Amino acid sequence: MMNYDKPGKKLLIYYLYYMLTSNYNALDVFVSISWFMFFIDENDHHNDQDFADKLNGLRAIGIKRMGELDEKPFQNACRRKYGKYDYQTKAARLVSSWQGGLKKPSWHPFKVVQDKGEDKEVLDDDDAKLKYLRIVHGDEVCDAVKTTLMEINEYNPSGRYVVPRLWNFSKGRKATMKEVLKYLHRQMETTTKRWRG
Repeated sequence: MMNYDKPGKKLLIYYLYYMLTSNYNALDVFVSISWFMFFIDENDHHNDQDFADKLNGLRAIGIKRMGELDEKPFQNACRRKYGKYDYQTKAARLVSSWQGGLKKPSWHPFKVVQDKGEDKEVLDDDDAKLKYLRIVHGDEVCDAVKTTLMEINEYNPSGRYVVPRLWNFSKGRKATMKEVLKYLHRQMETTTKRWRG
């Protein structure tokens, strides 16, 4: 059972209850409580770890930036192509270039197909830019761009910018409110155990 003796802990519980009963979305609840827990922990223990590490680290539940390119495939491709010296700079430039290209509404490499009598948008593998990317940098980089394009098309097709979403990293999908609350409860229990010594 959790110990609610700390004033900050009681305030956190009231705040959580208020947000859940006021129809806030799950992302707002998660971010707000995570910030609150971070500051309680910072004030009590003077940790110097930054918020992003606390929130995303190696955790099962966190915030995923939908529509942001994964840099690892680009780094791997540039390491193979340019060697181990200066590959990171070349990969960063390549990622930046492609991230900018993804934001342009003029490039829409999707086609509409019929699936069980329903229109569905799918990526067009015959798109010239995707073919060029696959030939020059390989399947891994092309797949990373395709994944990002699908995320943009699903989560923000009109604005084409990065959108934060609560994500279950262990299962590779959006997190449910139940999973988020379980995760926050475990985090609060861990923090309480540290307070007790």
